[in-house]
Amino acid sequence: MSVPDLPEGALLDAARDAAPVGIATLAPPGGLLIVVPHPDDETLGCGMAIAAAADAGRRIAILLLTDGEASHPGSRRFPEDRRRALRRNEFDRALTMLAPGCRVRIWAAHCPDGASGPFAADERLFLAALGAARSHGTRAVWSTWEGDPHCDHEAAAKLAARLARELGAAHWSFSVWGSFGERPVPHHLRLFAKRRFASAKRAAMAAHASQMTDLIGDDPHGFVMPPALAAHFQTHPEIFIHERPGK
Repeated sequence: MSVPDLPEGALLDAARDAAPVGIATLAPPGGLLIVVPHPDDETLGCGMAIAAAADAGRRIAILLLTDGEASHPGSRRFPEDRRRALRRNEFDRALTMLAPGCRVRIWAAHCPDGASGPFAADERLFLAALGAARSHGTRAVWSTWEGDPHCDHEAAAKLAARLARELGAAHWSFSVWGSFGERPVPHHLRLFAKRRFASAKRAAMAAHASQMTDLIGDDPHGFVMPPALAAHFQTHPEIFIHERPGK
């Protein structure tokens, strides 16, 4: 996946006319399950909405598909095991910013970063996730959008759609990388923007220092968020897509 330098794209253009959506619609009272491919996607794609859900008393669980270990594969200072531990620590810290005082349940699948598709489609993972989601009283499922141009984001979207269908729960996806570039635009776009949660999102983004800064500086091909995109995620309303059953 190539990362653009500027926040421009068909989805952003279409979202200018999208209606707002509130947390009561995105997450009815009860359990909320969020399926994310990597540590930081929860913050970039729906950080304000997570903060609002926590503030509204929703029970939040996150299914984390991968540990995000492929972000800097050439680093010697941070070999794979150290990257896994670092990124999980950042993930946990970000959640304390978004949901202070809340117990967020984390289910880590440990699928391989950059190749999670076959593992996320495995029946054993699905059944385990389904059982956990049922015990959580899940009424809404959020996930990355299938239109995000990253295989792990697509895998998370497909797994979430299947879980939502089986649970009879609403499925809302959120865009991360699919916001940029030219691609087909889905229907049913909605915008979530509660400015009182914007500072929590900024703090959560800062917690993901391995992605936002040159903390891992010895891999010239490692990921670092371009400044203009960081500013976009800090300030732009979060884009949700209401996914229809059977889609």
